[in-house]
Amino acid sequence: MTTPFRPASGRCCLGIDTGGTFTDAVVYDHGTDRVLAASKTPTRHEDLYGCVVEAMTSVLTGGRGASTEAVSAADIGLVAVSTTLATNALVEGAGKPAALVAIGFESETLARVGLRTGTGEVTSERAGTSLAGNGRDRLTGSLAAAPVVVVGGGHGAHGDEQDPLDVDELARAVDRVDDSVEAYAVAAQFSVRNAAHELHARAVIQERTGKPVTCSHELSPRLGGPRRAVTTLLNAQLISVTARFTEAIRAAMASLQLDARLMVVRGDGSLVSADFVTQRPIETVLSGPAASVIGARHLAGASTARQELPDANLLVVDIGGTTTDIAAIRNGAVVAADGSDGEDTATVGGHATMVTALPTVTVGLGGDSEIRIPIDGSRGQLAVGPRRVVPLCVAAQRHRDVVLPMLRRQLEAERPRAEFGQVLLRATSEASAEHVGSRAGQDSLDSEIMRLVDSAGGALPLEDLKRSARWRGALERLERSGRVRRAALTPTDACVVLGLIDAEASLDAAAAEAGAALFSRQRDRYGVDVGTDAVDLCRRVMHIALRDATEALLGVALGADGISPGETKRQLAQTALDRRHREWARIAADAPADTARERPSAQPLWGLLESGETASVPITTDAAATLPDRSPLARIDAGVGVPIVAIGAPATTYAPLVAALLGTAAIVPTHAEVANAVGAAVAPVRITKQITVTAPRRGSYRAHWGDDPPVWHSLDEAREWATAQATEAVRAEADAAGASDAAISVDFQTRTAPSNGRELFVEATLRVTATGRPLQQ
Repeated sequence: MTTPFRPASGRCCLGIDTGGTFTDAVVYDHGTDRVLAASKTPTRHEDLYGCVVEAMTSVLTGGRGASTEAVSAADIGLVAVSTTLATNALVEGAGKPAALVAIGFESETLARVGLRTGTGEVTSERAGTSLAGNGRDRLTGSLAAAPVVVVGGGHGAHGDEQDPLDVDELARAVDRVDDSVEAYAVAAQFSVRNAAHELHARAVIQERTGKPVTCSHELSPRLGGPRRAVTTLLNAQLISVTARFTEAIRAAMASLQLDARLMVVRGDGSLVSADFVTQRPIETVLSGPAASVIGARHLAGASTARQELPDANLLVVDIGGTTTDIAAIRNGAVVAADGSDGEDTATVGGHATMVTALPTVTVGLGGDSEIRIPIDGSRGQLAVGPRRVVPLCVAAQRHRDVVLPMLRRQLEAERPRAEFGQVLLRATSEASAEHVGSRAGQDSLDSEIMRLVDSAGGALPLEDLKRSARWRGALERLERSGRVRRAALTPTDACVVLGLIDAEASLDAAAAEAGAALFSRQRDRYGVDVGTDAVDLCRRVMHIALRDATEALLGVALGADGISPGETKRQLAQTALDRRHREWARIAADAPADTARERPSAQPLWGLLESGETASVPITTDAAATLPDRSPLARIDAGVGVPIVAIGAPATTYAPLVAALLGTAAIVPTHAEVANAVGAAVAPVRITKQITVTAPRRGSYRAHWGDDPPVWHSLDEAREWATAQATEAVRAEADAAGASDAAISVDFQTRTAPSNGRELFVEATLRVTATGRPLQQ
């Protein structure tokens, strides 16, 4: 078990995880290594302040699962937060408008990674060209519409200026796009070898606009300009999202008189100050998954019955309302993948970034994922996710006089329309919602939709909107801006219908059943009904969700073993999973009717998913079904050989089923439902700086740091200078993060190449890391 960093004696840590669906809070006592109190609060995106205050108040006043010990604001010396908000924004394509200023790049180079304007073009006054790109790396969501301007400038591989920065061109480009964006990203050719042009461009943009500007060299020290540019653009789009979040946390702390340091979990599992995060929000991408890995690892190893786990191999799966996050742990260690050895860094929502992160895989699959019929799907096909919506069983509780009556009325229609079973919900007040980047005509249409939602009491059936492309575009803008949310059928509704979860006071079972019955009458593009009734549809939905999660887990395990995760899609793997599914269906069918469910296990849960008609049907169209009277001659197996540690609110429902399909055991530790908040509470402070040393000519060594990298006449001199610069930088950042006693480690690696019987210097990489514990105020 990873040893937590302990606050000063007598002080506790308040760990918070603000997810897309729930905000979790725990009070963690580092002196006794235990959770004193825990609480779960539904995340209200329109009222983050009130949501966080509610979560903090609940956990400080005893919360669900609290011990008998009193916890007061005076006991809290550190507030540590993890959040999936940035991750969800990227998965759902909901980043805020930002522009990319690309310095010294060719348009063709940018087009290869999909960078183009909203009309499919990369604009360049210098190059005078526009390219649609080859489509191979086409960007999606808010990235696809981001303005991209190319200006002259840039440096070479050894940090020498190739062309002067064209400041006049830059000024004209900024003036052209400024009204449509909230922030800017600046990426210059070889800026990691000389940052002068990026720093100059930032000064020009800030002087003309006053808006936030992100420079690519501050986010990653690695080569790969186009990919670094994508990372920088993502960062710019997340600035206002993250700033709003940290402001809500600080205001909540002030209202509760919490005099404590505020820190945020980065994607690599370390803590940094909230001020740092507001400038580099991209580093909170996969913050939630990182905290889940740390929390799951800590909670699983904390059990006295599982002392072998600290040195074990594990798969961690965090099943949330919006996303499912998966990670592999080898020999008890979780190692961040920073790309230094060629491995990929964080990939979220299909966007490959240069963000250092724990090696997690995030898929847009959760309890609140939208159930949909793919436009280009095969006959009778259903899909789950990636868009997050409000479950109908939840929406009906909040709007009893709208949702259930609407569903029952629509069920009486001869044939349901595509928009049936969906409701628009007001998510924010008009005063708090500020939609940026719309043109005048768009604003008028957006306001008309908001007026209709308001006149309907905050819940408007989607069928009441016009079906034109303009209205659909306005609705998409409103959903991206967070002003409205859509309620629709989800796996949570399916679980309620099937009895996999109990319909508590906060859930409306009748709405879930009516919504499923309505959806089952929908037809795909071939005119085929997607279900026979509500129960049949919900079984199909759950099988799809389970299969997606199973294949994702198997893919992570294969990747950790050096095998392509894509092998899960091949016929042998698909057939093996189908056979195990049919075996569990047979076991469930033979189980006694009174099988106890006091402790969740696979057998009774499978019984709720199966019927006599579906037991021998293959789950995928690629794998052939085994006829009931024919035994297979070949033995085919696919699964994982390590336990699955499952966390998240739905873990007790999903984990036994997924583990059964993979032929392994599921571990759901105590406090699994708030594991992310626990991970935030036990995370360390860790700061790393990297400096590359190259040889522009024989006998000269340049240490690439800042905007004027010096040249030295010996490698030892370059190394000594670089070590001093990096050490000073990590100490300063660690001290700002509250880790003034951080331990410093130095790693210096030299790369050479053989030439005429001797080794020639290519480059050297210095890494200096500060690791310490966050101190209290």
